[in-house]
Amino acid sequence: MRTMITGVDGDGRSCVVSDGELTLDQLAPGFAMGIPFATATCPPPARTGGAAPLIDQGIAPGLVRWMVVELGAGSETPMHHTDTLDLQTVLSGSVELVLDDGAHQLDAGDLVVLAGVDHAWRAGPDGARLSAVLIGTPPPGNEP
Repeated sequence: MRTMITGVDGDGRSCVVSDGELTLDQLAPGFAMGIPFATATCPPPARTGGAAPLIDQGIAPGLVRWMVVELGAGSETPMHHTDTLDLQTVLSGSVELVLDDGAHQLDAGDLVVLAGVDHAWRAGPDGARLSAVLIGTPPPGNEP
């Protein structure tokens, strides 16, 4: 499984900070596990903020919402950022994650961590379905 983690560069622009295959460790016969991402604090670290408009998800820091998002064929969202740490899995179809450093193709089975950075979505020709776990984060400058 491909795992992409977003962040910001030295100029505060949204970008991919890590992009690689998830390694599963064999723990017992027939049982393997991998950890694509983990936080070390609760609530998660404060979001970075962004230049694009904020979409307020209404999730207090540390609270969680799990949702499924469906993007129609060829649909696009405007550039935005959220007040959450988003753990997303492409369930079906394909989608481009558009960051300040360009568009990144994601296909079924790919994982992405959106750390409250500026981003947009551009669905592929068959659309896309995503599973998204959103975790509320403190505003910029409010470290836990």
